[in-house]
Amino acid sequence: MLSPMEVIFVVSEAETSGYTARAPGHSIVAQGESWEELRKNARAAAALHFKDAPVPPTLIRLHLVKDEVIAAHSGDPVRADPFESWVHGMEPTLTTAPELEGVLAELSRREPIFHRPEFGSTRADFERMTAEDYWETGASGRRYSRPFVLDGLEERFSVPHEDVWETRDFHCRRLSEDTYLLTYTLLQDHARLTRRATIWRNTAEAWKIVYHQGTIVQDA
Repeated sequence: MLSPMEVIFVVSEAETSGYTARAPGHSIVAQGESWEELRKNARAAAALHFKDAPVPPTLIRLHLVKDEVIAAHSGDPVRADPFESWVHGMEPTLTTAPELEGVLAELSRREPIFHRPEFGSTRADFERMTAEDYWETGASGRRYSRPFVLDGLEERFSVPHEDVWETRDFHCRRLSEDTYLLTYTLLQDHARLTRRATIWRNTAEAWKIVYHQGTIVQDA
């Protein structure tokens, strides 16, 4: 008899209320205000993540951990987590210049690219919004040409489907007189967390996408 495949979520208490669960090595995140809600959301997140896997997991382990730092001399809790402090020190400080606030607002409402119906949902729409030499790098590190991306979008939008996207942490930087780099964080279907970067060019015709890249946040 084959052993059941198990996916393990490391669960921690959220800073305000509820729980946050992360599956190391799979980039799956689930949250819940109660333990019962967390169970439900963890099952849904795992099912989405492994929907195309040849052998999906048969067991889900929710491993609750409590990480607390106390002062050695008094035993009082210390709120600062050394690991979190180290991560915070590693992260860059991202700011948007005040004169770019208008560009930031304009580009932010167009993201995630190809998932804003108000800007179009047909192949012709996507052709208009991308530069002729557009290309992208996927989360896997593979590079995709404009024709390949357009073919995939045309197939995806040929049938009804639901998109669940959450965006945050937008920043904008000017690369040249009419070209801008937009970066942000994207959570897809409450489970897949990625860092996104899009290079936009402001042309006489309209805003054009020159390049896009997504990188999975590991163990987050």
